[in-house]
Amino acid sequence: MHKLILPVAVSLFFFSSCQNSGQGDAVKTAEAEVFKIHDEVMPRIGDIMKLQKQLKAKIAATDSASAGQGTPSATLRTDEEKDQAMRLNRRLAEADSLMMDWMSNYKGDTLTTLKPEQALQYLDAEKQKIADVQKKITSSIADAKQFLGGK
Repeated sequence: MHKLILPVAVSLFFFSSCQNSGQGDAVKTAEAEVFKIHDEVMPRIGDIMKLQKQLKAKIAATDSASAGQGTPSATLRTDEEKDQAMRLNRRLAEADSLMMDWMSNYKGDTLTTLKPEQALQYLDAEKQKIADVQKKITSSIADAKQFLGGK
């Protein structure tokens, strides 16, 4: 009986190691998926900064234009443009802030301390968060570009 315990224990150890290795691969794959989204959207932060600068210039230009306009309809148009530029600028700032928040709150170094199932759950939640950030960045950039005339 004792002669069977050692081979069974060794077999269970190797089986368990193989399973954990497979789960470790799943964790690595899930983390790669999260960072694929991050890596696609991170360079767009430069676009956000450029568009914010253009929107601020547009806001300043509408301020100057409304000061020099005498007709109520022209003033209304410039006020509406200014309001829209300010809204778009806030959306860009929010998208940038969401990205910075996600990066500062991501705890990839703790993945090794979690059980594989917990790590996969954490990564799934993080993938959802970064995908939401991606959507907000993409839409705010597209809307700002459209407003600025496709620049």
